[in-house]
Amino acid sequence: MGDLVIVAPVVPTRETALRARLRGLHRSPLARLAPATHFARWVILPLDGPRLLFSSRFDGDAGAYLDALATLEEAADIWANCDADDDLHEPAKLRAFLARHAVESPYVVSAWPKASVEEVNQALDSRAALLQFALDAPALDPVGLAHAFRERFAR
Repeated sequence: MGDLVIVAPVVPTRETALRARLRGLHRSPLARLAPATHFARWVILPLDGPRLLFSSRFDGDAGAYLDALATLEEAADIWANCDADDDLHEPAKLRAFLARHAVESPYVVSAWPKASVEEVNQALDSRAALLQFALDAPALDPVGLAHAFRERFAR
C-alpha cells in the first residue's frame, strides 16, 4: 500500500478559481484510477501564500499512482492553478511537477493497512448483506432461516 503527499504553491491570483474547481468536484476523478485509491484529499493551506496539499493512500506503489494521476484531466485542471513553468495538461510534465513537489508523508493513518480497496469493498458488501439478513430473520421460521442463510452466504 502506498501513500503520497504533494505540497505545491498556488498562484495567488488563481486561489479563488482553484477553490471553485475543488468545490465543483461532485464525484472524485480518483475513483477511476488504477491503482485504486483508499482515501485522498485536496486542501488549500495558507502557508506563506496559498499551498495546495494533496494527500492520498492507495493500492500499489507511488510511481504507478503518479503515472495514473498525471493522466487525469481533472488533476491537470486542479494543478494548473499552481505555480509551474510547464503546461501541466501534458501528463509527462504534470507527473514531473508532482514528483518535484512530493514530500515524505509524516503521519499515515490506515483503517485497513493490509487490505486492498477491493477487499474493503467486499467486506462492506458482506456486512450490508448480513445486516439485511438480520432484518429479514424475524419473519422466518427456523427452517426458512437456515435455508435463507445458506442461500445468501454459501461459499
